[in-house]
Amino acid sequence: MKNELSLCERAYLHLCAAVRRFALPLASFFAVGFLAHMYAFTNKLLNADETAALFSKGATVTSGRWGLEAVKLLFPDYSMPWLYGLVSLVLLAVSVCLIVRLFDIKGRLTQVLLAGMITAFPSQTGTFCFMFTSSAYALAFLMAVLSAYLIARRGKALFPLAALLLTLSLSIYQAYIALTASFAVLCMAKRCMDGERAADTLLFGLRALGMMLSALALYALVTFGVFRITGASFNDYVTDNANPLGLLGRVRMAYDFLVYYLSYREFALITGETSRRMHLVCMALCAAGLIRLCIEMLRAKRALSAMVLLSCTAILPLAVNCMFLAMSKGSIHTLVIYSFVAFYVLAAMLLERAFAGGAPLRRAARDVIYVSLAVALMSNVYFANEVYLKMYLQYENAYSFYSILLQGMESLSETRGYNVLVSYFRA
Repeated sequence: MKNELSLCERAYLHLCAAVRRFALPLASFFAVGFLAHMYAFTNKLLNADETAALFSKGATVTSGRWGLEAVKLLFPDYSMPWLYGLVSLVLLAVSVCLIVRLFDIKGRLTQVLLAGMITAFPSQTGTFCFMFTSSAYALAFLMAVLSAYLIARRGKALFPLAALLLTLSLSIYQAYIALTASFAVLCMAKRCMDGERAADTLLFGLRALGMMLSALALYALVTFGVFRITGASFNDYVTDNANPLGLLGRVRMAYDFLVYYLSYREFALITGETSRRMHLVCMALCAAGLIRLCIEMLRAKRALSAMVLLSCTAILPLAVNCMFLAMSKGSIHTLVIYSFVAFYVLAAMLLERAFAGGAPLRRAARDVIYVSLAVALMSNVYFANEVYLKMYLQYENAYSFYSILLQGMESLSETRGYNVLVSYFRA
């Protein structure tokens, strides 16, 4: 029977099966996505970049984003909030399904909260403030996640495909390499939790690192090839914002900013005081869960696995903030740090491994983590709507001010000079 089906029919059946399998996280993702971002989809929200790029993708080749130039074939140069907003959610929803499968997240409530946290995360809110690139960035997000998914699967043929996908992701938005790096580190942690030999876990880590280095090399090769063909070069934003510190200074900055996120609401990744406290509670419980797993590994005479797990946990902030290795502090913004969602993935993994079972303390810990994530999720939803409303009111206020100004100028005089000035402002 299968041999009688066309390729499109087979693809449709696989799609239906995937939707049934991931129905719960998909439902949560779109419900939270529309709750958080519907205002941006149904209003044309303008800021400086959005106004300048209503019919373009902004700086592409000169920012090293030659893929963003090529993606115009898929997403034309029209900043359409409803269409590109919906396309972005669909691409991100596929990414969520891959994340759930990659880290084997089986808990229904865990899937719901994790999917919601990813779609309502402030980095995505910021992305929708630049609607002209939102669908392209969602595609880059998907390719970065798919790269990590492929490298985690066994098969030599998947290595070049993973590197190619990561290269294409970098060509659209370079910051998403932090997603692949963070998920690769989490894959190592998962393998330790699931009982894999430490040596095999370390070999996987080296394989993932080799894939990412290969992707960076290929990206650099193609980028300078494009520059040579087009005569373009990096713009001032790229050249002026390189990190001037040495390697140790850059590494320290990556760790310092994790503290800033939690202490000072840096880049609005933590969207309120209540959310900040819930994050601290969640991270404290996750740390306790990691310690518990390490103690169990020591009892099972898996000391090396415990060391690898702790090392992965220590490296994770560096992977999340790896863009600090290349960019100066002043050039980092909320969109760059979407990889912070890796901490929510870690919490989801620990919910099903460190806190599994019916012991009272474990049940209580699970409940506290669930509540913490739910409160943070609702805080993110409120924050997204606050941002969109502020953009709308700022535009309305500016429009009203300049309309009144022009009317006043018209009433002052009908001289040629004033008419020229009025015409200039209207243009």
